[in-house]
Amino acid sequence: LLIYGSMVMQSVIEEKNNRVLEVMVSSVRPFDLMMGKILGIASVAVVQIVIWGVLIVGVGSFVMPQLMPAEAMAGVEAVRQGMPDAAAASGMDTEMLQAVAAVTDLGYVVKIFVCLLLFVFGGYLLYSAMFAAVGSAVDNVQDASQLQTPITLPIILALLMMLAVIKDPNSPMAFWFSIIPFTSPVVMMARIPYDIPLWEIALSLAVLYGSFIGMVWFAAKIYRVGIFMYGKKPTLKELVKWMRYKY
Repeated sequence: LLIYGSMVMQSVIEEKNNRVLEVMVSSVRPFDLMMGKILGIASVAVVQIVIWGVLIVGVGSFVMPQLMPAEAMAGVEAVRQGMPDAAAASGMDTEMLQAVAAVTDLGYVVKIFVCLLLFVFGGYLLYSAMFAAVGSAVDNVQDASQLQTPITLPIILALLMMLAVIKDPNSPMAFWFSIIPFTSPVVMMARIPYDIPLWEIALSLAVLYGSFIGMVWFAAKIYRVGIFMYGKKPTLKELVKWMRYKY
């Protein structure tokens, strides 16, 4: 979220300083220009996740069964069938067997990466819209640091919450932080391996993508004004004022 969102912001700042945006908006609406940049970089993030998924599915389904001893694979099969005594008899650590069973379970791995793709894509869309708005409002990366802080704080909070969620994935706090769109891409992915109800995942995705639509609407208002502003670093109050402009 931070890496690719920052790429959007830096790209907008660079094109603004080169006065490329002024030429582009003569033939393209500012909203279309912003969305094109966001979706273009999103394709890079999607390809990266797909590569991760293919590598892990390949290693788990084909490589690990060939490398593991026969006794260990017998223990893994016992874990899958819910026979802990048979798994313990293999002489392997039970937690290690559970981890190997998860990695070599094709259905489980595919489920995790499909959810990862949906949440990372939705979270990226939400945050990159805000990063694009910040990039359009400033002239250099140094000026963007102050406006960027409110965007990065929810991501840091989500990482801290993830550690607490792993200990108790079904607590009310874990539930709400996995629904709030600013933290759900991180917190919900920490809860999914614990077999939470499907409706919670669906609700979190619906709120996330709905919030993205609203955020794009606000970010586009800032973007339209910001790409023509030079030489002054706006305050948060001024950004709110830009969002209230009518066109």
